Amino acid sequence: MSIPYFQLRRRSSVPLAEQIAEQLLGAIRTRRLTAGQSLPSVRELAASLGVSMETAQKAYRILKDDGWIESRPRHGTVVSHALPNSLIMLPPKHVEARGGLMEQVRLHRQTPDLIPVSGISPTPADTRFMRAWKQAMGEVFEQTFSQEKADPFGLINLREKIQGMMAGRGMWADVESICMVNGTQQALWLLADQFIKPGDVIGVPEMCYLPARDIFCDRGARIVPLPLGRNGIDIDKLEAVCRKEKLSMLYAMPNAHFPTGMSWPLAIKHQVLALASEYGFSILEDEYFGELYFTPLPPPTLYSLAQEEHIDVDVFYISSFSTMIHPNLRLGYMVTPEKHGPRIRQAKYLLDGTTSVMAQQALLLAWERADFPDYVERLRMMLREARDGAITSLRRWMPERYSFEVPTMGTCTWVYAPPEFDSLRFFERCLARGVYVRPGDAFAVEDPVPGFQVKFGAVEPRILEEGLRRIGEVLMLR
Repeated sequence: MSIPYFQLRRRSSVPLAEQIAEQLLGAIRTRRLTAGQSLPSVRELAASLGVSMETAQKAYRILKDDGWIESRPRHGTVVSHALPNSLIMLPPKHVEARGGLMEQVRLHRQTPDLIPVSGISPTPADTRFMRAWKQAMGEVFEQTFSQEKADPFGLINLREKIQGMMAGRGMWADVESICMVNGTQQALWLLADQFIKPGDVIGVPEMCYLPARDIFCDRGARIVPLPLGRNGIDIDKLEAVCRKEKLSMLYAMPNAHFPTGMSWPLAIKHQVLALASEYGFSILEDEYFGELYFTPLPPPTLYSLAQEEHIDVDVFYISSFSTMIHPNLRLGYMVTPEKHGPRIRQAKYLLDGTTSVMAQQALLLAWERADFPDYVERLRMMLREARDGAITSLRRWMPERYSFEVPTMGTCTWVYAPPEFDSLRFFERCLARGVYVRPGDAFAVEDPVPGFQVKFGAVEPRILEEGLRRIGEVLMLR
C-alpha cells in the first residue's frame, strides 16, 4: 500500500508512536484505509518514516489494543474487518488526552468572580446604536410580516449596504454574490457541504476556530495542520504539503487570526495566493473582525488581492456582525465567486429558505437610523484604547521570557511562552488566583503554540490589569 501522508512533529510532547497511530487512525476514519486493507510491515513503516522499529511497533500496538487493526498469519497487518459504521466523529487519541484541560476550560467559562482575561466575546456596548436598535423593533415586526417571501441570499437593501461597506475597504462584490447567513458558522457548514468530499485534504492553521475544523472533519476531510509563526502561516510548510498532496482548500484567517490576533504581512498573503494559483486549491477566508482595524488604512484581504492579481483563485470570504454588535445576533455574510453563486443559492434555499428576515430587517433599520459606519468608527476608537491599555499592562507584568505583539485589528493578542510551558498547570494556578485564561491547548488542532490569549474591550482596563498582574505572579513561580 502507499503510506498515507504523515506529519510527524519531532519536538512535540506527543510521542512519535502516538502521532503515527493517530494519523493512521485518521486515514481509517476518513476511509482512505478501508476494512481488510493491508498495512506496511513494522520494518517498512519504520523505514519510510525514519523512526525506530520499536516506535513503529508501539504505534501498531496502540491501534491493535483499540481494535482498529489486526494481524493474521500470511496476511500481515490489516485494517480490522469489524469497523463501526460511523467513523468520522470518533475523536483522535491525543485530543482525548487533552480532555482534562478542555473540561476545566468549559467548566469555569462562566464562573462568577473570576477575572476573565480570555474568551470574552461581546464588544463594548454602544448606547446610541442599541437605542436605535430597540426603537426599530416595532417597525421591524410590521415589515417582517408584510413582506413577500425573501430571497435565499437575503434582503437586497441590506446586501447593498454590505456592498458599500466592502467597497470602502477596497473589496468589490456584486450584490448577487453576497449571501446573508446565520452567523459565519453556517457559512462554514454550507461551503463544506458543497465543496468538500470525504478524503479531501484541507489545510488549517495549527490553532484556529475549532468548530471550523470539526465541520471539515464531519464532511470526512483529512485535516493537515499548518504551523503558525509571528508572521502568520508557515509558507514553506504549506508549499511542502502542496507538493506531496492534492490540497483541496485552505482555511485562513489572515487578518486578526483567532486566537492569536496576528495579521499576516502583505508578502505572505501574496505568497499564499501564488501557491493557490499554482496548485489549484481554493481559499476560505474567515475575517470575523472585518471592520475593526486600528491602522490608518484597512488591511488587504486575500479576497481583494485575488481580484487584483490572482483571478483564477477561488476565494470564499465570510464575515460577521455578531462580533461587531453582540454574539447572540446570529447574522453574518459570505461572498462567493460568481461561478458558484447558483450552487450556493440552491443550497441556502434547501437549508433554511433564507436567514431570519426579522434579524436582517432590524440590522437594516438600525444601520440607517444610527449611522452604522459612524458606530463602527466609535467602536474602533474604544477598542484601540482598550488595546493600548492591555499592551501597557502586559509590558508591566509579563516576565522577560514571555513576549507579545501589538495587534492591528480585532480584540485579542497572544502571549508567547517558552517551549516548556505547561498549559494545564498554568490554567490551574491562574484559577487558584481567581483568573480565567485560555492557554494554547484550548485552541489547538494538534500541537499548540505555547502561551495564552489575552482579550481586551469587554473588560474594564483596571480589571484586566489586575488579572494580568496575577498571571505575571503565576508565571514567576518555578
